[in-house]
Amino acid sequence: MTYRTNIVAGSSLSIFSVLYLYFSFDIVPFLGLGATPLDATFIPRFWGICLLALSLSLLLRGFRGRRIAIKEGMDISTEKLTLRDFYNRNYEVILTFVGLGVYTALLGYVGFTIMSILFIFFLSVLLTPPGKRNYRTAAIIAIVSSVVIDFLFVRLLSVLLPRGILGF
Repeated sequence: MTYRTNIVAGSSLSIFSVLYLYFSFDIVPFLGLGATPLDATFIPRFWGICLLALSLSLLLRGFRGRRIAIKEGMDISTEKLTLRDFYNRNYEVILTFVGLGVYTALLGYVGFTIMSILFIFFLSVLLTPPGKRNYRTAAIIAIVSSVVIDFLFVRLLSVLLPRGILGF
């Protein structure tokens, strides 16, 4: 059964990485100080190629697992993987991607600090086992880490981060 999960995840990530690589060609490199191989396009394309390679290896692993299951005599035609079963097995991953999409969509409007606090809190709660969740600790970690990251990047490194409608 896990080979199907690998095939679905590998296919989805492969499509995402191809789209990511395609859109990385829209990045305009800054050539103010001369030509260099390490411009603004290098890291996005590097990560896109890494993601594509890993997703293709996951897809290959899924197909190998299917072939092994067939060799062992497993009747793969009777195995049904419903959408509900897939969600129940992978809801953390699915909700992480949904949260990441909401985070990036609202980042420019709400601002880096507030959205990072909400996103880190959401992931802390989501990825902690239900019996061990501590909302106070998750909130403290989210607030402190977001404020520290904002301070490091804006004040010390002079990196512009989205301020949002509230100005922070």
